[in-house]
Amino acid sequence: MKQALIGISSGLVAGLLFLSILFLGPLSNRQDSTPVASEAVTVSAVVSSSAQVTESASVSAVATQSCSVKEYLEAEGILDLQAQVVDVSTSAVLLDRNAKVGARTASVLKLVTAAAALETLGPNYVVTTRVYVDAADPSILYLVGAGDVTLSRTDVNSQSVYKNAPKLSTLVRQISKALPSQTFSQIVLDSTLFGAKNGDWKADWDKKGIAEGYMSRVSALQVDGDRNNPAGKDSARGSDPVARAGKWFKEALGAAGSKAAVTNGVAPTSAKEVAKVTSRPIKEWIDYMLVVSDNTLAEALARLVAVDTGFGSSFASLDGAYKLALKNTGLDLSSLRIEDGSGLSDYNAASPALINSLLGLVQAGYGDFEVIKDGMPVAGTPGSLSYRLEDAAGRITAKTGWIQSGYTLAGFMQTPDGGNLIFTLLNLGKVSEANREAMDDLAMAIYNCGTKLGNE
Repeated sequence: MKQALIGISSGLVAGLLFLSILFLGPLSNRQDSTPVASEAVTVSAVVSSSAQVTESASVSAVATQSCSVKEYLEAEGILDLQAQVVDVSTSAVLLDRNAKVGARTASVLKLVTAAAALETLGPNYVVTTRVYVDAADPSILYLVGAGDVTLSRTDVNSQSVYKNAPKLSTLVRQISKALPSQTFSQIVLDSTLFGAKNGDWKADWDKKGIAEGYMSRVSALQVDGDRNNPAGKDSARGSDPVARAGKWFKEALGAAGSKAAVTNGVAPTSAKEVAKVTSRPIKEWIDYMLVVSDNTLAEALARLVAVDTGFGSSFASLDGAYKLALKNTGLDLSSLRIEDGSGLSDYNAASPALINSLLGLVQAGYGDFEVIKDGMPVAGTPGSLSYRLEDAAGRITAKTGWIQSGYTLAGFMQTPDGGNLIFTLLNLGKVSEANREAMDDLAMAIYNCGTKLGNE
């Protein structure tokens, strides 16, 4: 079971509520490391899980403490660092390095994707894949994708990487019951909900993600995240997830579909539904997405948010969709730029201060954000932190991030001195494993300093 995030003690008097820092500056280009001029902060008091009252106060932006991490800040493996560390109990900023400047976050962006999905769709939202039969010709089937990338070709006794996912075999049983003895001449694949009929791919993504198995093309119709091996998290993906979904659906139909031609198209409104399966609730998607950093789930959630908010379904629709989805959180989104949902793009941007403010809402139990809390990796447990930060096992909970131009880490620390810290670290530049190790060393130094951390 995942460790619970560090909570605010129930022994605090009723008037003491968690203060989350919201002092973001204007969005700047990802290469710009110039800090904003103002050092005033805006303090936001979260008064319940569903409401937020904001009160302005001019306070010191950075606390002065006694424990130094200078050696780790200046380590060879630290490149262009943007960072912020906040003491939960006092809302003091213990460490600040260009914290208001928007920058690429890598997979830390998945925290924002999860928040947008929870605000827009809700934790219990499910995605339904449907099969229709042509009204005039019962030998024509339409398989219509609605964004469920977990739909699986595994048999009834097997699991894919997505536990308890809906199966093609369930669709086939329903079709056989609705159309007994029917053979099919044509299978039409409808993946139009997300646009590109053969799957979308962002121009600045590295194509090796397909071969190395950490990303599929984005499509509303795909099976097992388009993995060659449904049970292999990092199994290679294909070049056309829609076509492969059609191939596996045809195989599942057996003799009834063996002679069917498979084409792309759009299901007519006159077609009759003959089968459907629903996904697991997206709170389970979010859990898996965060703990292992699943990019395919992140992009599916991003498109569902864009469709739900009415912005469309392309990469270009995501920025406006996220900002509308997060409007009621009270977060200052001026540093936010969304190019994709996974964080793979170099051109995404969010400031450490924004990420920490979002984590503050998670910490305070805002809305349905406990789903984010439950899904984040914990040092020393299975997930993307299983082999990292081992000396703080069970006491650091954080989302990891990596792209070729940066390592990132953001989350919560329960420090040895009894403190509770929220932190975001962006170690940006052309990176190798040594840069991750240097960032982890810095995180551990911060952890060991705890609430006495200084900002030299």
